[in-house]
Amino acid sequence: MNGNCLIVQSGGPTAVINNSLIGILNGAIDSSFKGQIYGAVGGIHGLLNESFVNLSDLSNEERHRLRWTPGAALGSWRHKLTINEIENILYVMKKRDIRYFFCIGGNGSMKVAQMIHDQAKKVGYELIVIGVPKSIDNDLMGTDHSPGFGSAAKFLATCMLDIKMDMKSYMVSNRITIIETMGRHTGWLAGACSLVGDVGGNCQDLIYIPEVPFDENDFISRIQSLNLEKKSAVVVVSEGIKDHQGNLISGNDLNFDILGRPKLGGVSSYLNNIIKEETDIHSHVILPSTWQRSSMLFAAKTDVSEAYKVGIEAWSFAKENYSGVMIGISREDLTEYKISYKAVPLSVVGGKERFVPISWYDQENCSMSQEFINYVRPIIQGELILPLENGLPMYGRVI
Repeated sequence: MNGNCLIVQSGGPTAVINNSLIGILNGAIDSSFKGQIYGAVGGIHGLLNESFVNLSDLSNEERHRLRWTPGAALGSWRHKLTINEIENILYVMKKRDIRYFFCIGGNGSMKVAQMIHDQAKKVGYELIVIGVPKSIDNDLMGTDHSPGFGSAAKFLATCMLDIKMDMKSYMVSNRITIIETMGRHTGWLAGACSLVGDVGGNCQDLIYIPEVPFDENDFISRIQSLNLEKKSAVVVVSEGIKDHQGNLISGNDLNFDILGRPKLGGVSSYLNNIIKEETDIHSHVILPSTWQRSSMLFAAKTDVSEAYKVGIEAWSFAKENYSGVMIGISREDLTEYKISYKAVPLSVVGGKERFVPISWYDQENCSMSQEFINYVRPIIQGELILPLENGLPMYGRVI
């Protein structure tokens, strides 16, 4: 099919999202695609305002540099689309003769891709729509794991290890360290901190995930018990944990984002405050914040490679006239890490979430099971050697 191609990056950035962008771009170029390849500047904002950059003009060196550059090179934007705006987006695509549309994003972005696909079919416009998975939260259905998760998991596990080594330096310590990870509804990232295991010393880990109701009284009781045993603790808490009634912990006076979702962040401060109010135990908070999704220094090479390959595969599936699908990752072997790629209907993915199996969480000890560790460990393997200039990474730019 003739025509042009458009790529959009949507939702929260990751350390490896640009690898998927370059994978699609290189796949198209290597197949001698004759049309123009555009990128939407600012994600959905670019779609709505016909703000495109011509990616066909990027040199080999520029494309290569973007593979080790974190953040969304095209820019992103959170916005809840209306039906009228979907119609306007399709009008722009017709105007620019866009026949291939690739949406790199999470479950919300896959919903947008599905809406565009459905509208194109409704009006009889020939358009190939392919979703490309991206999520540090690892909450996408239809894929064994999401590109972006492995690097964020590796970063958080490394933070956990560094903190525990620091705590181990003291002969006597009963400090409580609270680490707050991202994870609106799922605990994949918080759980990744369990990869560190026991490094010795008098320290215990407590991990709390949104899939399991949080009991404040039980939490304080555990902290007090550890203090009596002269133990320190690292408490890893997902930002989206809830109580038995489904209320967000520290959920008073919540603000909401443009999509109508509660703005999260702050549960660690809340827990820190109740420890101080109800005990005389010393505690403090560490917030990885956006660093967990933007750090390229600890990016997993496996994650980088898979993010790139899923872009390559997206182009391959598009050339086979697949449409209305997301490219999912399948794990073929549970003993030796092998994966393949598949087409998953966007209707299976869009607006849906994949949770940590409850059987992978030990509620008695507030820890993750060996099954969880076996699942995550292969995804964090491998390291990158970043090119440096004046002691700092040499990142690339598109906009």
